[in-house]
Amino acid sequence: MQVRQCEFCRTPFYGTRLCGECIIKMDDDFIKIREYLYEHDNAGIEEVSQATGVDRKVIFFLLKEERLIVGDENGCVNNLLTCEACKKPISTGRMCASCKKTVINELNRSIYTAPPLKPIKEEVEITNFKGVAKLQLKK
Repeated sequence: MQVRQCEFCRTPFYGTRLCGECIIKMDDDFIKIREYLYEHDNAGIEEVSQATGVDRKVIFFLLKEERLIVGDENGCVNNLLTCEACKKPISTGRMCASCKKTVINELNRSIYTAPPLKPIKEEVEITNFKGVAKLQLKK
């Protein structure tokens, strides 16, 4: 495993995306937010942040990670989040559904329509040894 930088706090660690401390903090903050939203259905980001003590930066991170949704199911309120590709308002994540679909289709197309690999030609070298049968060594 190689040393990486945590996507949230930017400290170096061994792992994939978030350091252990940030994972624990995100989970704890997510639970606080979820519990608050169960009781206050239409709370805004400022209200949630003040009531739970969770930093706005964490709330936005959870929105982009698709663990929280803002606004109604039709889109984002006040253009709080926008698609990183087409700039349309979204309610969660980094891209709108149509841009995600386009990216997935392009990735699938590039994977499944890649040109076939050329077969590797094996080179055979014959080596003579005194008193021993001929050996074939593959390079």
